[in-house]
Amino acid sequence: MNAIVIVARKELRDAIRSRWLIAFAITFAALALVISRVQSDSGGLGEQGFNRTTAGLINLCLLLVPLLSLILGAGAISGERERGTLATLLSQPITSTELLLGKYLGLTVAVWGALAAGFGGAGLLVSLVEPFTDIGHYLFFVVLSAALACAMLSAGLFVSVLSDNRAKALGAAILLWFFLVLAYDLGAIALALAVASSGRALTAVAVLNPVEAIRIIAVMSLEPDLEILGPLGAYLTERLGTAKAATLLGGAVAAWTVAPLAAAAYFLRNQDA
Repeated sequence: MNAIVIVARKELRDAIRSRWLIAFAITFAALALVISRVQSDSGGLGEQGFNRTTAGLINLCLLLVPLLSLILGAGAISGERERGTLATLLSQPITSTELLLGKYLGLTVAVWGALAAGFGGAGLLVSLVEPFTDIGHYLFFVVLSAALACAMLSAGLFVSVLSDNRAKALGAAILLWFFLVLAYDLGAIALALAVASSGRALTAVAVLNPVEAIRIIAVMSLEPDLEILGPLGAYLTERLGTAKAATLLGGAVAAWTVAPLAAAAYFLRNQDA
């Protein structure tokens, strides 16, 4: 456990020095202020408070949080391998699994810190623009964003373990981000309906993408309107109900957090540094 904590502290310091996190927090807070100002100018922000701001931030988070997490995770092991320091680290009294868990823990704390700073700054700026009436949904979406970051960090570390160098890892991470965030929704739904036009196929499409799972949960918590939920969310809500659908999707995000990390630990343990 001590070795894991030591690696986590080092990874946290390295992540902060990379300035990715600071840039993310500042960009996020600034964009949140722009969204709140636009909503204020269009009227109604004071009536719905943070609900409207949260709705405006959903798509922004679903773009930025996976990208940040995948990039940080992808460079964790591949960067050490490229610099020739991975073999040195593994020659110390530490196992490959402890090294991986330490890096994951450090990066998780780093990303959570960036999310807290970004959401906190955004919330402060919004409260200065207009009074708010409901902060509960806003805080819930902070938790959802943190869960999404955990899943994407796990996927990024898996990519990092399988890559020879940092450039390949970052390229694979960006391709994975493009697929999960931009291309998955329409492509996966079309394929599922073409192969097996059934509710099970649509359910599989929803749970196989943590980004889509988080989006559906966030929308369900704000306004479970069938048109806003989209075909996947609408089907799950009608078929299972809101509570069961949220539980299923939450379990899918948890599986996305555990499975890639476990696979990464297995491959790292059985490969040369």
